[in-house]
Amino acid sequence: MVFDKNNNEVKIGSWVKVLFIEPDFVSTFPYNIAKTLKAMINNTYEVIDIEHGKAIVHQSFDGVHGFSLALTSEEMELVNKN
Repeated sequence: MVFDKNNNEVKIGSWVKVLFIEPDFVSTFPYNIAKTLKAMINNTYEVIDIEHGKAIVHQSFDGVHGFSLALTSEEMELVNKN
């Protein structure tokens, strides 16, 4: 099971607010992608999968490209259960 920072269970279909993305991770990407990643903070996303104890959310860049992010408990807060 996966939990958010408040120990609420997070499942596929739940909506979570992204609280934190490691700056060292963000800095490994080109500027335009890094900017999109930073913009994910404080926004809400649907959990599309659970893998290795992390909640997976997705952000599209355009009609073709996107980015999936694996969030740990301290990086997210449950907003709405499915």
